Amino acid sequence: MEQLFFMTDFDLIIPKILPTLTLSSVHEAKKVCDLLRTAKINSLEVTLRSGVSYEAIEYISNESGINLGLGTVLNLKQLLKFKDLKISYVVSPGFDEGISNYCKQEGVVYIPGIETASEIMNMIKHGHKKLKFFPAEQSGGVEKLKSFNAVFPGISFMCTGGINLINYKSYAELRNVFSVGGSFVLPKEFLIEDDLDEAVKYLQLL
Repeated sequence: MEQLFFMTDFDLIIPKILPTLTLSSVHEAKKVCDLLRTAKINSLEVTLRSGVSYEAIEYISNESGINLGLGTVLNLKQLLKFKDLKISYVVSPGFDEGISNYCKQEGVVYIPGIETASEIMNMIKHGHKKLKFFPAEQSGGVEKLKSFNAVFPGISFMCTGGINLINYKSYAELRNVFSVGGSFVLPKEFLIEDDLDEAVKYLQLL
């Protein structure tokens, strides 16, 4: 488990392999928290997609020892719904200046999404050096990230989109990748079934 969830120096809040999921109930949130504690994982990204539960996110934000990130945040209005909760980082599929300014003001880590070199250059202008490469596989994958490293050596990436059990290691091994995320890290079936031991074993095999 120590190898799988090796923490980068990125404020020690985002692991190399990041569980990413949508939670639809407090019941699911409680299961997730139990699993994270048992597996000694201290970070989770909850995506704001359809069916997401505010109460579930609120529950996790109140749990000690868990760095909670909000993913798929599209605009400031959406983010402000959670302004009273303890959020460690915010992730977007693209860039929103309102979110960027708010996170800087509040001291929250913001990771905007990019796909092209031009977008990276724009993010550098806004002071962002930790970026989300999305959708990773569909946008050129590992080879494109290698090209980015040659041109932008000071930029590192969180990679999501099309990443699975077969290809995640090829991303995680890249020197300019600080985190790899996806639903494959914590499949939803583990929240449906009540086999905590089996879920922990799965995580330890990654």
